[in-house]
Amino acid sequence: MLLNECVGSTLDTTRPFFTDDALVVEVLAFMQKEGVECAPVLHDGEVTAMVTTMDLVPLEQLEKTKKLRLKDLKLEKVGSIGLHEHLFDIFSRMHLFSSPLIAVSERDGMYAGVVEKALLLERIAAIFHLGDGAVTLELDVPSFDLKLSEVIAALEKNDATVLSFGMYPATPDGDGVVVTFRLQTYDLFRLVKNLEKYGYSVRYTSPFFQEKDDDMREKALEFIRFMDM
Repeated sequence: MLLNECVGSTLDTTRPFFTDDALVVEVLAFMQKEGVECAPVLHDGEVTAMVTTMDLVPLEQLEKTKKLRLKDLKLEKVGSIGLHEHLFDIFSRMHLFSSPLIAVSERDGMYAGVVEKALLLERIAAIFHLGDGAVTLELDVPSFDLKLSEVIAALEKNDATVLSFGMYPATPDGDGVVVTFRLQTYDLFRLVKNLEKYGYSVRYTSPFFQEKDDDMREKALEFIRFMDM
């Protein structure tokens, strides 16, 4: 999903911004009057930093600040994310933006607006179905013999729908991998027991029942143990 498809109407093109040659006293006065806590700083139309009232307030009483411009301050340098970029490619850089707002640029690098970091994270969570309505299942499998098509087929054979999945090394030295699935299933308990019968090593699963149903869970476990005898 490209960023321009993701942000849609959430891209804020009306938030005030300042050029880096703006006077500090004027910027601070404007931000305090309008209740703006942070704003992009531009140089030749491209974002170079985000300025906050916390950056400027300590300078308010200093005589020399009357002549200071934003470019004279040691503001943290930040870039922008492009409307033409894919959401997943942007994700690896999101930790570089300390502000709750992230500047967005056109393909040519020119400033286009800002978007809330939280909205991007929520969108990524929605794509991978990380909220309610899905369960998590992790399988520990050898990396040399991993066939995802077979694993997914086993899940679907047991009436589970794969919503998303990812992989990470099972150990620091890379011996084996853990495949994490987000699933929809009507009977997670039955799914796990059947996967174990197929020889899969289940590393983690979402709770089978709510805490109030612990008695039912224990009875089900006893029944499974009886059937295995």
